[in-house]
Amino acid sequence: MAQPVAGAGGGNRARNLLPALFLAVVTFLAYAASLHGTWAFDDTAIGQYVSVQNALNLRLGYRKIAYLSFLLNRWIDPVSPVNYRITNIAIHICNALLLYAISMKTLGLPAWKEKYGEYRFGVSLVTATVFALHPININAVSYVVQRMTSLAAMFVLLALLCYLSARSSRGAARTSALYVLSGLCVLLGIFSKENAVMAIPLIILYDFVFLSVPANKRFFMTVGAIVGAGLMLIGAASLVLEFHKAAGGLVESFLHPLRPIEPRDWTAVDVYWSPVQHVLTEFRVIGRYIFLLCVPLPRYLVFDWWGFPVSTGIISPLTTLVSFAFLVSLFLLAVVTVRKLPFLSFGLLWYFIGLSLESFIALGSDLYFEHRNYLPFAGLALGLTAQAIISLTREAPKRKAVWSAACVIALVLGGLTFQRNLVWKDSVTLWKDTVDKTGGNLRAMIALGNSYLKISDLHTAQKWYKEAATLSAKEERAGYLHDSLYSLGMVDLFTGDLADAAKVIEVMKRTIEGSHTSDIMEGLYLSLSGDHDGAIRQLQGALPSTGGLDRVIVYTLLGDALVRKGDPREAIAKYKEAIRLDPSFAAAYYGLGTAYLGMKDLKGAEEYMMRTLALDPLNPLALADMSDIQLIKKEPPEKAEQFAAKAVAQSPAQFPPYLAMATVLVVMGKEAEAEKFYRQASEHGAKDYLIPLSKARAYYLKGDGGKVKYYTEKVLSMEDAPQPLKRSLGGQR
Repeated sequence: MAQPVAGAGGGNRARNLLPALFLAVVTFLAYAASLHGTWAFDDTAIGQYVSVQNALNLRLGYRKIAYLSFLLNRWIDPVSPVNYRITNIAIHICNALLLYAISMKTLGLPAWKEKYGEYRFGVSLVTATVFALHPININAVSYVVQRMTSLAAMFVLLALLCYLSARSSRGAARTSALYVLSGLCVLLGIFSKENAVMAIPLIILYDFVFLSVPANKRFFMTVGAIVGAGLMLIGAASLVLEFHKAAGGLVESFLHPLRPIEPRDWTAVDVYWSPVQHVLTEFRVIGRYIFLLCVPLPRYLVFDWWGFPVSTGIISPLTTLVSFAFLVSLFLLAVVTVRKLPFLSFGLLWYFIGLSLESFIALGSDLYFEHRNYLPFAGLALGLTAQAIISLTREAPKRKAVWSAACVIALVLGGLTFQRNLVWKDSVTLWKDTVDKTGGNLRAMIALGNSYLKISDLHTAQKWYKEAATLSAKEERAGYLHDSLYSLGMVDLFTGDLADAAKVIEVMKRTIEGSHTSDIMEGLYLSLSGDHDGAIRQLQGALPSTGGLDRVIVYTLLGDALVRKGDPREAIAKYKEAIRLDPSFAAAYYGLGTAYLGMKDLKGAEEYMMRTLALDPLNPLALADMSDIQLIKKEPPEKAEQFAAKAVAQSPAQFPPYLAMATVLVVMGKEAEAEKFYRQASEHGAKDYLIPLSKARAYYLKGDGGKVKYYTEKVLSMEDAPQPLKRSLGGQR
């Protein structure tokens, strides 16, 4: 290993406290708008391995360090995204501080200190501020599950800092300990996200540019040691992560460059492009990333871009050739200027190396994700900032000038980041923004439908599912055809359109073989048709073949079927199992609330209705039930009216919110106003007998026995009233 480098690092630690505080405050403020924001689609993956048993079982999958951190958040509060995002922001602040420290140590190295030492503070603060607040990093911070990206980057930066400290250390024991710690950080990074393996070439790059000046025999010995240690670390990780299998799949793909990539663990849903097309497309993708780095306006930022237009040839489209020429030119510039413009060269090479695994090697993965820039941008920010400040100023800027520049950057980039983070306020806003910016994005269209479903706007959800089904059928995207049909069928079931639901189930059985989702839909269909025992058998039969969110859905539907059957206690067990698997699944909490309400346990019903509303504040059914609960508890009717008003304000497709509002108005003595809501309930699917039944109940709550008797008799005379209900009401007369 090369000899220690003397004199690196140091500095007045007390003077670094103010920059650290500055970075922490401005970063938190820039991301504050996202704190209470919505969960995004892959955030459901957080629940897959979040348990002590699963986290400690290495055979159950990748990214254990990230999942352990999610487990900590789950212990704090499993429902609210706030504590998850606070953790993400804290990790991001740590990374900005690490970049600040690396910048300070780099310009304090003996080979650079005499010439550039006076630039240390300016370069370090501006670099860290740009990295902390640049909008390109938003999806790695605000998107909860992408903590994996920022956590992996944190360990890579720690590994580099430990390596740099080892090179500047003189004690043999301390040096060895720092090298071991650097390797441990790489290993922890790999278990946060696999792209942390890029720490090995990135550390070699840093050593070549900044430590081995000029490169000599000792440098190549250092490279050999780093590569040897790196291979040992990768080998150790591979015992669990089985990198050799992934490598075999990649080699096979590269050996058939013109054949569509076969689906694997890491590939996108409905991957349809070839290895050559993947590589060609990535030149355009990286070109767009660089554009966003230069022009980080919210209007250009995209959360998810499935279906990014694929390059079918070097000039198809022509921007492929343009992007290729541009990126090759940048790469050659970095290579030939490595000694003349070392910081610029380092930044560009770090960026390209950092992106290479996910962009060019992991064939078949999603073509476009902005969070992939996170680690690559860290080195690029250091390189470009240092080169710009050094080249554009005749002498090192004074401390006041540095602080002024940092504040201006914080206002501009922080303002843009804050503005972009507003898109996280709810799921509809997030996915509408995505659909508007990425035409033909099937994943976003289905997610937008799911978002409208979440707020019970079933008709709009249905529209997006139909559009996604039509487009996926046209483009022969089997995975998304399945997802859109499944969602469409579920909406038909939720709206009571059993005939259309039956058609969708039949289409799925005919066109999509071996799908357990058609079994799930059929179970719900049987339950809504009144065959509760058949529904329970069907759903229990589907349970062994499900996993992830589908398993959560099956347990919730089993609970619903048991409630309809009149077995709320058994239903409660199913709902609680669904919540154990996914603590953020609002429908399971709502099911628990209805089960307790059926048992006349108002305390339990209110608790779980409120938990539902904590996850889904505009859920009209939960709001309607909360309105009823207030009336039953003899609370002032104005309190019930607040819940009912919120429910009907959503213009829900279901009738219960309108009945709830009518009931409140009757209790308040506003019968004329109540009639409007009874009419709306009928227009939204309430059967004829439900209107007088609701009125009988309302007058019972009001204490008007005469009208209770009148409307009860009316229900008994109606042909569409179920016989069990008539027998029950007849026995109460």
